[in-house]
Amino acid sequence: HYIHVKRPSQLSRDVNLYLFRDQPNCAPMWEAFPQGGCWILKIKKKANVLGKMWQDLVFAAIGEAFEQTDVVGIAMAIRSKEDMLSVWNADNSDDSTRFVIGCLKEILMLDSNTLVEYKFHANSIRDMSTFRNAKPYVFAASTAATN
Repeated sequence: HYIHVKRPSQLSRDVNLYLFRDQPNCAPMWEAFPQGGCWILKIKKKANVLGKMWQDLVFAAIGEAFEQTDVVGIAMAIRSKEDMLSVWNADNSDDSTRFVIGCLKEILMLDSNTLVEYKFHANSIRDMSTFRNAKPYVFAASTAATN
């Protein structure tokens, strides 16, 4: 039951929590999704919003609000200076699928200027880090194509 899950504020430093699909070979390991990657959102400790954001992300994952079967799991990392939320996808070869993560903005009610990062799991395997050397992105409004 969700009510028995510890809240982020109750967790000690250097703890990772994962919520992944219940299917064969679906585990929070880079090697399980060598063609995949993850979107990363870093959250300053002072913001005091991690609990609400993690809850919203959990409910979105369970309710399949990401609208992509490519999303395989979510993670939360508690660290000393800042915390991180991440959304893992199985295959990043198709940009149109990888960049549909824009619904993350709505799920977490992020500002348009919020910095998010993306890290390929192949790079994580090489540098042994989920978060180091991730590529930064910001949400931008798209314009409709005119004919």
